[in-house]
Amino acid sequence: MELPQAPVGSGQHPVSLVVISANHLAASSSFYSTVFGWQITKMSAELMAAVAPAGPAIALRANVPAGFPGVVPYIGVSDVDAMMKRAIAAGATLERASWKIQMMGTFARFTDVSGTIYGVTNAISPTGAPHVPMPFGTNPKPPANSICSLEMFAKDEASPRFFAELFGWGTLPTMPSYVAFDAGAGIGGVFQSHTPALTAVAYIYVDDVAAKLTQIDAAGGKRLGDVMSMPGMGTFGYFTDPSETTMAMIGP
Repeated sequence: MELPQAPVGSGQHPVSLVVISANHLAASSSFYSTVFGWQITKMSAELMAAVAPAGPAIALRANVPAGFPGVVPYIGVSDVDAMMKRAIAAGATLERASWKIQMMGTFARFTDVSGTIYGVTNAISPTGAPHVPMPFGTNPKPPANSICSLEMFAKDEASPRFFAELFGWGTLPTMPSYVAFDAGAGIGGVFQSHTPALTAVAYIYVDDVAAKLTQIDAAGGKRLGDVMSMPGMGTFGYFTDPSETTMAMIGP
């Protein structure tokens, strides 16, 4: 089964950073290094930077309050405060006002019209973000062990419209409860309307989902169910890491 492709977005506002909640920071950093080969560098007592073979920058963050999402994507912008004003005017609410991280950039977070948390940042790679199509069917596949896609909660069509108008993302309904999105640069993904309790999931592309689930169990994570294959699309697997953050994988 081949899904329709979302229109390619403007490319001006890709997802440039994915922050993964990791209250057991040492255990989570060891887990991602062991299972996916990410290069982990300590930034502070509560923050680790992770480098994958491709895709957006990654950070593991500790001291996350109860109820905070396991994953927060940060969208690249040139002016954080100006974009936050536009987002709030369009119906978002302030989650955290802008702050600076030395030698990295400025960051802020908002809650969108569906109650899902996103960030914006001017910490953008000077080389840009190569466009990464959804790794389904005959689409080109990203390097193994890189974050390749996101699944974000959107209770109705208002959220896809919000991101299309504010960030220039291309959107298209695909299956019931799903709307695909394509930023035009970097990774894309889908909005889902069926699971409000799981507002954000990051997908990692791997060569063998079943083998990775075995590694995950051995490294302190926990598989969630069995491998699922969808003909013409790919193979999927889900797990929680040592900090109990839900993550996912896509494979051939």
